[in-house]
Amino acid sequence: MTQVLAAVKVDAGRMEVREFPEPEVAEDSAILKVEAAGMCGAYEGFKGPNRRGNQVILGHENAGVIYKAGRIFKERNGVTEGDLVALEEYIPCMHCEWCRIGEYRHCWECDSHNNPAPARFGGMSITAEPFLWGGYSQLMYLPPNSILHKLPSHVTADEAALALPIGNGVQWAHVEGEAGPGKTIVIQGPGPKGLGCTLASKIFGASCIIVTGLTKDAPRLEAAKSLGADFTIDVQKNDFTSAIKEIVGERGVDAVVDCTSSHNPVIFTQSIDIMKRRGGIIVTQNYDLPNFSLSQLTGKYITLRACRGHSYASVATGLEWIASGKYPLKELLTHRYPLAQSDVACLTSGGEGEGAEDAVSVMINPWM
Repeated sequence: MTQVLAAVKVDAGRMEVREFPEPEVAEDSAILKVEAAGMCGAYEGFKGPNRRGNQVILGHENAGVIYKAGRIFKERNGVTEGDLVALEEYIPCMHCEWCRIGEYRHCWECDSHNNPAPARFGGMSITAEPFLWGGYSQLMYLPPNSILHKLPSHVTADEAALALPIGNGVQWAHVEGEAGPGKTIVIQGPGPKGLGCTLASKIFGASCIIVTGLTKDAPRLEAAKSLGADFTIDVQKNDFTSAIKEIVGERGVDAVVDCTSSHNPVIFTQSIDIMKRRGGIIVTQNYDLPNFSLSQLTGKYITLRACRGHSYASVATGLEWIASGKYPLKELLTHRYPLAQSDVACLTSGGEGEGAEDAVSVMINPWM
C-alpha cells in the first residue's frame, strides 16, 4: 500500500512528519494531491493547545489537483483527474436549510462555534479514518460532501490557495461591512484575511480604505497599499484613534473590519471610538468584555456583525478575481516551505523566527 507523508500537530508548538496509508476511493469520493496549503490563522493554531486533545493534520486553505476520483464524484463536481481545484474547509451535511443556500459555515456539522466536534478540513482528529483531513499532507481524502471550486489551467496552485482569505474579504468587507462607493472602511490587521478585505473594499468601490497593523507587519502594510489601501497605520508608532481621525475628521468611519489575531478587547473598543455617530458597522471577532455597556453601541446606533467564515458565493467571487490576473496577487506569495518545515512555516506566518521579517503570504508545498 502506498504511504503518504503528512505533518501532524502532536501538541502545542510541535509537529511530526508521519506516514499514513493512501485512502481508498469510492464512486462518490476522491483524493486531492495537495500542491499549496495556506497559513492564515496557522500561527495561533500551531502555538495553541490541540482542540479536545486531538492530534490533527492542520491546513484548511488548500489547493491542488484531483489525483483520483470516483465516477459519481466527478459527475457531481464537474471535475476529472488532473483538474486544479480550491477546497473550502467545510464538510457540511448538504441537506439543511443553510447548505441549500451555500452558507455551509452555518451548517451544524461544521459549526465550530457551537458543535463540539465540527467536520472541517484541518481540524479533525487523525484517529478518524481515512486520516488525511488536512492540507499539511501530500494527499487529502475528499468525501462526497466536499466543497470545491474548479480553476482554469492558467491559475497556479499557490494563487488558488488564496481563495479562502479573499473569499473572507468579500464576505467580511463587502457583504457584512457594506464596503462600497462613498464609504470609508478601516481594516484592522494586514494578514491574509485583512489583505483579502483590502482587495474586496477596493474592487467594490470604497472611497477610503485604511489598514492598520503592527511594526512587524510592515511588508504586509506595503502589500495592502498595492491592493488598494489609501492609508496604512502602524499602531505601535501612532495612536490608533488619533491617526484615523486625522484622516477622516470627527465624522468617523462607516465600517471597521477586525482581522486581527491577538484577541485583545482594546481592538473592539477602539472600533467604537472611530465609528460615525449613526449607522456604522463593526464586523468583529469574539471578545470577553467585562463591564461593557451596550450603550456604547446603541448611543451611536452601531450595527454589530461577525467575522465568521464565508458563503460559497463569496469564495467563487474571490476566485474570479484570482483567475482574472488583474490584481498583484502573485507578489503576495513570498514564502514556501516543505512538510518537514511546517513548524517553521507556522511561526513565519505569525512574524516569528528567521526570515519572517519580509513574509506576506506563506504556503506549504508538501512535494518540495
